[in-house]
Amino acid sequence: MSTQVTYVCPQASSTVAATSGEGGYVKGVVTYMIMDNLEVKPMSTISSIAMLNQFNVKEVGALEEKVVYLGMDEGLKLLKASLETSTVLTNVFLGNKMA
Repeated sequence: MSTQVTYVCPQASSTVAATSGEGGYVKGVVTYMIMDNLEVKPMSTISSIAMLNQFNVKEVGALEEKVVYLGMDEGLKLLKASLETSTVLTNVFLGNKMA
């Protein structure tokens, strides 16, 4: 890791895009879902139904929304879990409750 790289300043148009919420991975007012393996997908009705079918969810009333807060400790746990398992969010935010 001793290769020198040259910094290229972003163009003005990309700076405007970044301030308008159109830069990077997030595009405009699209809602995203983050899967347990940290895969990010745009959320739509079709993708939500497909996901419920994929996980064989029959009773939608059994689903529960969970609000999580991210601090430094949670960020470190997410990083560690992402290197160890494919059930990152379950391990970090639910612990062993699912076992």
